[in-house]
Amino acid sequence: MYSLAIIADLHHFSETLTDGGLAYRLRASSDQKCLAESGAIIDAAFEQIAQSDCDAVLIAGDLSNDGEKVCHDEILKKLRKLQEKKPVYLVYSTHDWCCNGDAKRYEGDKSFKDVDTVTADYLRHFYKDFGENQSYDTYENDIGAVSYAVKLNDKVRFIGLNDDRNGEGKAGYCPEHFEWILRQVKDAKANGETVIMMEHHLVLAGISRLINGGQMIGDADKRAEALAQAGVDFIIVGHSHMQRTTRYVSENGNVMHQINVGALCGHPSPITMLTIGDDEYKIDVDHVKKFTYNGNEYTNEYITEHTKDLLMGLLNAAANDKDEFILRFNAIDEKLKYDGKHYKLISKAAKWLLNVTVGKAGRIINFFTFGKGINKKALRELKNENLMSYVMDIFLGVFDGSAKNYGENSPVYIIVRDVASLPVRFSRIFRIKALRKEKIQKLFAQIGEIAEELTNPSLPDNQHCTIERKK
Repeated sequence: MYSLAIIADLHHFSETLTDGGLAYRLRASSDQKCLAESGAIIDAAFEQIAQSDCDAVLIAGDLSNDGEKVCHDEILKKLRKLQEKKPVYLVYSTHDWCCNGDAKRYEGDKSFKDVDTVTADYLRHFYKDFGENQSYDTYENDIGAVSYAVKLNDKVRFIGLNDDRNGEGKAGYCPEHFEWILRQVKDAKANGETVIMMEHHLVLAGISRLINGGQMIGDADKRAEALAQAGVDFIIVGHSHMQRTTRYVSENGNVMHQINVGALCGHPSPITMLTIGDDEYKIDVDHVKKFTYNGNEYTNEYITEHTKDLLMGLLNAAANDKDEFILRFNAIDEKLKYDGKHYKLISKAAKWLLNVTVGKAGRIINFFTFGKGINKKALRELKNENLMSYVMDIFLGVFDGSAKNYGENSPVYIIVRDVASLPVRFSRIFRIKALRKEKIQKLFAQIGEIAEELTNPSLPDNQHCTIERKK
């Protein structure tokens, strides 16, 4: 047995970059992750991992929030402490070298872009003790970032990849880089080894291409087929902040799994354990259970509440506080310049959403669809339930791998399925030609697939699963 603890998207944000003022509050309120608390959460995760029985630790990129040097300096100290207890292998990626030039510090009600950042080639040497120095072969890409291959033991080969460049302006690999990867895989499979690859961006769409398409490497389909055919057993990825395990079967029958690990400092703060046995693999998702910040102890629920505030904080502000709503809404993106226009209408809609029951919302839909919109029996079962409580569960399910699996016979699943299929049925009932075009119908089908995945996830299970090992 060989066990790996896997985390991703730490996005460590140094407390030296904020005075806790309005600018930071608005920045934090528009982020799924806990920023100022990130150091404390990382410390707790590292201690939890150090006390576990795992044999090594993998970290799938975005260690820093936005490539700030001070964030890397602080995370390095934490990594060295963890390394005293467990071997640590990592890859760095886009947010580690400030690819978007968006590194900031926050003071009062203003933000400043005068923060020292680092480059990809700087990080190669900065983190050399966490992979490259243990490797038997490396590949350097055009920005000076490195991929490396390591034998974890005589049965497990690990390939840590920097996938920030494919030569065409997308994440991924140029032909020479990909050939290097395939050579490592071929050599490992010739020795009968399990091959674990780790990169930052996705190779397979987790929930749907409609959601995850922009988070994938270039030529993802072609690369997935080649990697699976070559014999890659697992690809570890991060980036999406969504916990998902996805199965892929190549044309030659090889099975490859992608484990997309959610963000450590955002809901659900996952620590994914991959255990490699002689006859099977096991995937079990654990979580940071508690952490201490500013002298106070918090549970995992604090992280969940922060993620919930992304939606509920904005909705409550829309319902009750015009000035707060304007601030929060514009903080989502610097390009937004909402000035409060039509706020009364927005406020009424938000108050309705916060208080409406499933039954009332369903009756309205059924009125406009001549009773053919939502299953009436399912509506009766949930008629007095608050609609937003279920919306919030499904919203959290995007990040936690749909930990609440309702099952295909549950009223929640039936209602969500019916709502997702409304556009298709609407276009058929009213014979609206514009909605019956192939492209539009494909979009509607994707919406249905997303609803299915978030209420009744497909196999393998995103929380705990056992996979038979192909000999």
